[in-house]
This record gives sequence, structure tokens and C-alpha cells, in this order.
Amino acid sequence: MKIGYQGIPGSYSEAALEHYLRSARSNGLDMPSDISAIGYDNFKTIITDLVSEELKAAILPVENSTTGLITRTLDLLRYQPVVATHEVYQPISHSLWGVEGASIDSITKVYSHPEALAQCASFFEQHPNMMPLPSSDTAQAAVFVKEQQDNSMAALSSVRAGNLYGLSAIENNVQSEEQNITRFFMMERVMTTTQDMADLVQYWRATHPNRNRWMLYLETDHKPGALAKVLNTIELFDCNMEGLDARPIKDKPFHYGFIIEVDASNLLEETKTFWQTLTYTSSYMQLLGCFQPTEILMDHL
Repeated sequence: MKIGYQGIPGSYSEAALEHYLRSARSNGLDMPSDISAIGYDNFKTIITDLVSEELKAAILPVENSTTGLITRTLDLLRYQPVVATHEVYQPISHSLWGVEGASIDSITKVYSHPEALAQCASFFEQHPNMMPLPSSDTAQAAVFVKEQQDNSMAALSSVRAGNLYGLSAIENNVQSEEQNITRFFMMERVMTTTQDMADLVQYWRATHPNRNRWMLYLETDHKPGALAKVLNTIELFDCNMEGLDARPIKDKPFHYGFIIEVDASNLLEETKTFWQTLTYTSSYMQLLGCFQPTEILMDHL
């Protein structure tokens, strides 16, 4: 069983995958013994291989407690036959790593994934001599700095990545917020039509009653009250809206679709009717996720 993740060993995505596998096994889930973790350079190729069944599943970051939704990932899920079946919360602690001899005063260039750089904005404000530079991955940034052997370069990476690639810790916990958490989705391929999805979500509610958190992507007609009809439907079926974000629609300037997350725990046999009603009030609808919500244990971070 192949599971894709973005990055290389030492990346936060790899850590989230290990977290998921440990949790699944400890909760008694029947996990295959031949799981292979496959690292990728970018999210788009992961989705392509998941859809083509080169991968059985993929773990992707979708939201951060500091910077919000990771839209570069979520946008790739739109219009694709994939659904999140589990969520994983991974604590994020960025450290500044350099080669031997590097110091806080010698560093002028800091490499990391754009999300990690954004999560450390306060650190860069305090050190204006340091230029944040994007890398494909936090762990890959550590590899690059190690290879360059330049004491003016540093990487923002995890403790595991810095130690794994033989760098020296210069400063720990440099993220802007102490409790920095990234939310990951475990994605699977689901081939079905919008109409058949009504039957599928009803089946999932019957067989997995704890999967009561849904993430939807909807597009509505560009006219007054269109979004209100969607929101009224959510209220009518006693679902609590957990999130609402607008995303631009490709090739339709200033037209937007909506990523909506709802708590559907109050839905019972009304599941299929709820889906059908939402379909009626929207011009396009897709189920991005159907999973059991995970409790965030803040005291463990």
C-alpha cells in the first residue's frame, strides 16, 4: 500500500503520516503490513498519482493555526475524485539550523517552505538582516544548507530534520505562535457522480456514524441570495457551520466558489435529503472530506 506525502524524511508531512499510522494501529484499525511512504516534490503530482491509483492514499496539509487555510493544497482538490477520510493534527515547532560555525549574526539567508516562512514572520521582523527564501520543503531546505556549507545560510526545519541531516541548532521554537499546529487530511480516491454521492454519504453515515464532519466545495449562481440559500439549508438541517472561505473560480474573474465545513452530527436518516437539497441550491458541489473530528490536546503541544 503506497501513501504519498510532500517532502523527504524529516518533513512535517512525513511526521503527520507517522502520527496517523501510529494512531490508526493503536485504535485497532486493520492496517496493511506493506505500507510504503512515498515522498513527492509537489502537491500536484501527489493528486495526479492518487487519481490514477498509483497511490492508495495521500496525506496533505490543509490548514495551519497561524496562517489559516493552505489554499495551494485545497485548490488542487477541487474538481478531483478524492475525499478526505481522516484528519491529523501535527504540532509544528520550527528551529533555525545552520552548518558548524554559523551564528545568529552570520546568517543572512534562511530557506524553508513558504508556509513555514510565513509562520515565522515575527522572527524575521526581529532579524531584518535575514532574507526568507522559499524551498520546496522544510527538510529539503535542511539538506540544501548542509550541502552548501555556507555559514551565511540557514534552514527553518523540524528538530528531527536538523538532526537527521547533521546541522547545528542556532535557535529553537522561532514560530510566531507557540501553539502552532498544522491540520492534515488523509485523502482517498472516490469515483462517483454527484447523484451517486447522495447514496454514498448516506451509506457512510450508516457505517461510520462518527464521521460527522464534512468539508464541501460549492459554486452558486452569480445572483443575489444564491449563497444565502446554501447557508439556510445548513441551518434548516440543524448543521453547525465550522468554516466558510471563498476561492476564485478558474477562468471566471471575480467569481468565487466556497469551501464550507459543517458539523453534520445532528443528521440521521436526513443525510441523503440534506445532500440533495444542497445540490439543488448550488451549481456545483463536491465533497472534499467526510471524517471523524479529532480532539486537539493543547496541553500536549
